[in-house]
Amino acid sequence: MRSLRVITPAKINLYLGVLGSRQDGYHQIETLFQAIDLSDELIIREKVGESTIEVPGHSALETEDNLVIRALRWIENKVKEKIRVSLSLTKNIPESAGLGGGSSDAAATLLGIRELFDLNLGDDELNRGALTLGADVPFFLTGGTAVGEGIGERLTPVTMPVNYRVLLVNPGFPVSTAAVFRKFSKGLTGRPAKGKLWNLLGEKCELEELLHNDLQPVCEGLYPEISEMCNSLEDLGIRRAMMTGSGPTVFGTVEPYQGTKLRERIPKKWKTFLTRPLQRGVIID
Repeated sequence: MRSLRVITPAKINLYLGVLGSRQDGYHQIETLFQAIDLSDELIIREKVGESTIEVPGHSALETEDNLVIRALRWIENKVKEKIRVSLSLTKNIPESAGLGGGSSDAAATLLGIRELFDLNLGDDELNRGALTLGADVPFFLTGGTAVGEGIGERLTPVTMPVNYRVLLVNPGFPVSTAAVFRKFSKGLTGRPAKGKLWNLLGEKCELEELLHNDLQPVCEGLYPEISEMCNSLEDLGIRRAMMTGSGPTVFGTVEPYQGTKLRERIPKKWKTFLTRPLQRGVIID
């Protein structure tokens, strides 16, 4: 039986601006995605019988609601045939953490099953399928560094310095993206804001000067520990600590030689990860 392994990277949002709400429940945003080398691992094996999913240590994820299974079902619907596989997902990326783990796993499923069964699905078609699964999923098909517009699906690759490390701090609890956006929406005026990201990129400012997240004040109001984590990073001398996505994970950018020592000084009550930027998305091994 055929099988393959797919590595699924996380992401951070170096910039996240919310420009307005949409009638479909999504929000108009502008963001700067950066893939990082904190990754899950997905093993896809051809099998006889019904498809199954195994997520060691996370039995609550072994359901039809898992984005991996939803990606599988999208492909089955598209090719009009049953795809019979066993899916084994090893989770290293914290769940509901602003790091895009589920979205990356979905992108890995789309690319991996297409490869394993040599399916006649073009990149544009796969992109459309990715968007039905979530606004962040298309980014992980290509990864690297990209500006995301619309709901995050209109992607433009950009070149940024990558000679730094990313120190992540996660409090160990999940955050609902929908809840954060609902709270944020109460402050919207109804008139879409004008984007600033492209102007900032044109000014070629320092990376720390670019960092911004419109959702952070709202999320800090809901979860004060986010402020505590940011303060902890800045007390270590990191110029700018910021939340990624809708939280609760925060990060700071550090010099390669600093990362390990700084990580050791962060309170042990939080999960920490020292990662680096990637110039790719999911990768089939």
